[in-house]
Amino acid sequence: MIKIFKYFFYSIFLLIFIAISLALIFAPEDQAWIDCSDEKDLYRYVYNGWKVDKVIKDYKGEYPRIWLSKNDRIKALNFGWRCYYLEGAELNFKESKDVQRN
Repeated sequence: MIKIFKYFFYSIFLLIFIAISLALIFAPEDQAWIDCSDEKDLYRYVYNGWKVDKVIKDYKGEYPRIWLSKNDRIKALNFGWRCYYLEGAELNFKESKDVQRN
């Protein structure tokens, strides 16, 4: 009788494991997340004359946001594993003449 229970529980465990594995493989990826910027993006902007203004790290001390400027344009590169879609891999701004930079 104990062998039957063991066989039953092992079978249930195996079926759940297979179902979760298949769901992870075939489920569509969440569109709210995209790849973040990487070092290549940073180097590309620096080589093209962008100046690094400041680096802001998150509360864990990782995944920085690097602010760059060139003429009246400001760009913020987001680093990390995945970035939220609305935030994006990089943000683009124009500097207003009324706003002074720190």
